Amino acid sequence: METIALQQLFYRAVREKDPDCIQELGKHIKGPQSLSGDRALEIYRGSVVGKLTRTLTSIYPVCCRLVGEKFFDATAVAYIKKFPSTSPDLGDYGEQFPEFLASFPPVAQLPYLPDIALLEWHWNRVFNGEDTTELDVTALGKVPQEKWGELVFHLPKNSVLLESVYPIHRIWEINQPDYQGDEIVSLDEGGVKIFLWRQNYDLRIDLPNDAEWELLKAFKSGSMFEVICANLGAIEPSVDVVSLLPVFVQRGWIEGFSVINN
Repeated sequence: METIALQQLFYRAVREKDPDCIQELGKHIKGPQSLSGDRALEIYRGSVVGKLTRTLTSIYPVCCRLVGEKFFDATAVAYIKKFPSTSPDLGDYGEQFPEFLASFPPVAQLPYLPDIALLEWHWNRVFNGEDTTELDVTALGKVPQEKWGELVFHLPKNSVLLESVYPIHRIWEINQPDYQGDEIVSLDEGGVKIFLWRQNYDLRIDLPNDAEWELLKAFKSGSMFEVICANLGAIEPSVDVVSLLPVFVQRGWIEGFSVINN
């Protein structure tokens, strides 16, 4: 049997538990006489599920703490059945978990859980993503005035804008291992807008106000500076782009820039 065909047979036997595939694969499995082909596959299947479960636990520790380890493990098994791993890098696994939780009936009474999971997924990706660089203010100062409108400002690499109707930043915060303080969170506190990014080796959860949020979204879109100023001036006149830009630079929210038609 060709290698690809054997791999496909093995996948179906392990993943789908197809009896015909298991029987056919048994002809190609060699192991101790005391271990049947079916039992060998079951051990391998359990090993795969266990590894993926531990991966999900490491990426979503707050979700695990909120629902309890046993419940989380059962949830993970249900997720793994629906979303098998398709990448050789386990760091890529679990992206659909927030979406899965949103339609998973057993957690329906925890409506904030999918948003917590989304925060944790992006935290993991930003943590393992590219390093940020500081804005070259000197180079920016050399851009001719007639080109200012063609500037495109870039947010830090792997930065994420998250919005939730629940105070997920507080739920996430009080469930950190080193947290000390008030552990009571009321869902009536309302929603939150989060700018998640990495500053050198430190991950940051910043909470921009409404005006800052609109400008962050505009910069995220990759629009030219003159377009952003015109659009926000017409739609959100409370957003003072000229005043906010140096604030963003000082905070490290602007990592770089480019000039269209340069």
